[in-house]
Amino acid sequence: MIGAALIAFGHFLAFFALAAALVLELALITESLSVETALRIQRADRIVGIAATLLLVFGFLRVFYFEKGSDYYFANTFFQIKLGLFVIVALISLYPTIQFVRWNSELNQGIAPDLSSATVKRLKSVIHWELVLIGGILLCASLMAKGYGV
Repeated sequence: MIGAALIAFGHFLAFFALAAALVLELALITESLSVETALRIQRADRIVGIAATLLLVFGFLRVFYFEKGSDYYFANTFFQIKLGLFVIVALISLYPTIQFVRWNSELNQGIAPDLSSATVKRLKSVIHWELVLIGGILLCASLMAKGYGV
């Protein structure tokens, strides 16, 4: 019983860390970045990746070992939508991650990345969409927990 509670706690904690790191990225991205701010954005993006991985690991542990069983979840429409939304978020998160990794050569030289207003707008838009889709994941989780989608 305590194992199930700890796995659920890890799942929730990873979810909140993911959302918080995305909000931090969104708040820090501007046209005029300092080296320190760019490094903070990169660290936040690493947290996004780590949190997403932990979210998936804890989630599948819950599905296969600690909750109602994989047959229940994989037959649930809202679980399937939730997984689909997670995959979409993961795929669109590649754009910001690739942009942030491209800053490495400049940052290693102590030069702040130079972002155009169009790039800032695109990055912020992608992160907004990630957050909206994460809201959809939360909705699906709530509906699934109440027995809908079976």
